[in-house]
Amino acid sequence: MRPTPRNLAILLLGLASILLGVTFKLNHLMGAHTLFNVGVGLTVVGVALWVIQLVRGQGG
Repeated sequence: MRPTPRNLAILLLGLASILLGVTFKLNHLMGAHTLFNVGVGLTVVGVALWVIQLVRGQGG
């Protein structure tokens, strides 16, 4: 089942934040931990919403 556009946007924002956080950490830039944590949080929320969507049987 494909995630809804809202869930997909949250997932992509989370994954992009994780990637930026890791990149910043490798370059020892400030804010890397916060950015990584926000990315993980968004990814978890996106996956949780997708699971709820799958359990309810909505979507394509």
